[in-house]
Amino acid sequence: MAKIGLLYVLGYVVLLASETSIELELQQKCLACHKSQHIPSEMIYRRYLLKYSAKKTIQDRMITYLAHPTVRSSIMPPQFFTKFPAKQPLTLKKRELEHLVNAYISHFDVSQRIKIIPRKKEHHTPQKTFK
Repeated sequence: MAKIGLLYVLGYVVLLASETSIELELQQKCLACHKSQHIPSEMIYRRYLLKYSAKKTIQDRMITYLAHPTVRSSIMPPQFFTKFPAKQPLTLKKRELEHLVNAYISHFDVSQRIKIIPRKKEHHTPQKTFK
């Protein structure tokens, strides 16, 4: 029984460490540049979310854009590029690019921020009727 508990804790620690390393990699390879150039990452993600809604479609569109970025293929309007620099093609392998795009989507995913608080049950009191 102790071995199972130890394996469970070890698995959790490994999972937590891998999530932390993914977040760190995202910060270093993507968001640091966005931050230094004042590129509004969360706004960009929201535009993808509004236009495509499905995470798989968002992922596919982001990967396509990042592999071959053009103003025309961008989710952002052309005016965006008068203030912010056009993206240069990334030299990442496809697997690494997919990995980072997934981390980006998870980082800005609004569904992870939504918390549903159950309502307290209200006691139903009969209403008085006036005659």
